Amino acid sequence: MLCEGSKLLSVCSGGDSIMVSELLDEYAAYGIRVRDLAVDTVGRQRLYVGRFLAGEELLSEGFAWLTPPSVQRFMFEYAEGYGPGSVRWMQSSLRAFLRFCYHRGYVGSDLSVAVPIFRAWRLSKVPRAIDEETIRQLLESIDPSSPIGLRDLAIVRLLATYGVRGIQVLQLRLEDIDWAGNRIQFRAVKGGRTIIQHLTPEVGNGLLEYIRNGRPNDSPYAEVFLTVVTPYRPFKSSRSLSAIIANHLKRIDAQLPEGVSHGTHSFRHAFAARLTGEVPFKHIADMLGHRDFSSTFVYSKVNFKALGEASQPWPVDVE
Repeated sequence: MLCEGSKLLSVCSGGDSIMVSELLDEYAAYGIRVRDLAVDTVGRQRLYVGRFLAGEELLSEGFAWLTPPSVQRFMFEYAEGYGPGSVRWMQSSLRAFLRFCYHRGYVGSDLSVAVPIFRAWRLSKVPRAIDEETIRQLLESIDPSSPIGLRDLAIVRLLATYGVRGIQVLQLRLEDIDWAGNRIQFRAVKGGRTIIQHLTPEVGNGLLEYIRNGRPNDSPYAEVFLTVVTPYRPFKSSRSLSAIIANHLKRIDAQLPEGVSHGTHSFRHAFAARLTGEVPFKHIADMLGHRDFSSTFVYSKVNFKALGEASQPWPVDVE
């Protein structure tokens, strides 16, 4: 028989087959309707749950395989192959999915407590950034003779010049650009501060060229950057911007060091690294939109020259 309220063509337990796509659809709808999550968050959690379900089209054993040991085994194996950020997303997504399975009656107990915790100590990593030469090559490689080229070039210039997050570029609206005052505003995200920066001639000219000759004139949307295929609309996720960056890096055959993001965030690290040692950390924190000043301290590790000057001889002579 069917589970009460379920759209799945399967029973709650036993060895019956379950269509993974239907399970993920139901889980996504549950996240929006019951948990009131943003569409972008639900989409990302669905991606990670899909990894947990191994990308299969069919779960031939139903939920019978879902046990605490299987959950823990998966998480330990996942943590060995992915970075801290991906592990955190998998932890939260998997816990939410397992609670969903319990609430829907697919499993007899709440298995979310079986998801192990992997701690990542704050400031334990050195930020890895895209190098300035690659940024220069990337900017020179984008052809501004088409609407998509004008748009992508304006996006990369914003990222490289201001070090803002991809979501802040995505949320940039026409009214956020003060042409008369030569100012540009990026809205606060992730509990941070609003960023107001000087509009450089290169960035301003690039934005104006895109808005005049690349952006659809009759669009009802206030967001600056839109898709280039109909219906023209704002990007749904900052992952779309990261995909744009990754495609352009691939075209120039950029060989980034291990650990450097191929998306938007590597520009943020490059921006902060460029300023470290040149301006006070308080100014860097303001330009990055950090509300918590300690979040900026991680960039103190990238100024190797200053760290070398601060180091003491070893071994130390003791009289």
